[in-house]
Amino acid sequence: MDKKSFIFGILAGAVTGAATSILLAPKSGRELREDLAQKSGEAGVILKELAYNANELVQSIQVLGTEGSTLLKDVSSDIVDSVAKWNEEMEPEKKRLKDEIKDMQKTISDLEKTLKKDAK
Repeated sequence: MDKKSFIFGILAGAVTGAATSILLAPKSGRELREDLAQKSGEAGVILKELAYNANELVQSIQVLGTEGSTLLKDVSSDIVDSVAKWNEEMEPEKKRLKDEIKDMQKTISDLEKTLKKDAK
């Protein structure tokens, strides 16, 4: 949804609501005209404030989107760096674990040979 459609929708809803409430009120013609004049001035002020607030909201969303994008890039970069560092730190441990597994396999193999000899 673009900014113009959003603002137009809010303005149309406000005008429709104001007109409906004024027209459905049980008043005489003179009172109705006086109320219309007063309410139209108030509606103009409200619409200007609404347009200003909507513009500020759009600007805040744009800033938040930009900052969020930058923050996301920084965080993802930090994660990539952390994973790379962890992989480097774990390399010696991987080698040690592989050596231990080989030793365990040799020990199991030796035990199997010993058990076969004892079984004969």
